[in-house]
Amino acid sequence: MSASYPRPLLTVDIVVLSQLQGRLHLLLIQRREPPFEGLWALPGGYVEPTESLAQAAVRELKEETGVPVDAEKLLQIGAFADPERDPRGFTVSVAFVALVGLEVPLTAGDDAALAQWFPVQALPELAFDHRDIVARARERLIDSVQSSPFVLELFSRPFRSADARRLYAELLGKDIKPRAFKAWLRRREVVERVGKSRYQARPEMHPDWCR
Repeated sequence: MSASYPRPLLTVDIVVLSQLQGRLHLLLIQRREPPFEGLWALPGGYVEPTESLAQAAVRELKEETGVPVDAEKLLQIGAFADPERDPRGFTVSVAFVALVGLEVPLTAGDDAALAQWFPVQALPELAFDHRDIVARARERLIDSVQSSPFVLELFSRPFRSADARRLYAELLGKDIKPRAFKAWLRRREVVERVGKSRYQARPEMHPDWCR
């Protein structure tokens, strides 16, 4: 293939979510350089020729925010390829979602002037098509609630059923009754009770999870 054949550049973006006081928060960076200088954006950047998509996502997240994450913990949510999405030229972004704890300190670096958590329900104006990417991540997580315990990875320690219930309620956008949710948890072999109203996730997923 001719080296002059036009082709898009490949990038990654990472939707990093955590929970603070029962509310989902999104990790954003403030862009230091044009385009969209000063606006908030998802961590991300260009994929190097020697790395996989997940490796690029892990590297960019650490460089721009200081937050470490295992590549195996990333959930790919799709590709975004509108030719007009980046004013610098045609770029295709493969987006991931990651769930982390808030105990990780933030350290802005690389082309990020700041790194900060924002409530998902009160996001600032976002650069590029990043609001669309966040919406896709939310849809993917809603789907995962019905088919896997992925969202429980937000809890690095045994969690209270009330904390998990608030998380699921915010994701699904509806109230969940405490008694019904506790009964739902108990029926799932993917979690085990480790104390009064406290649970921890098991690595296996029971086939009855989505019922």
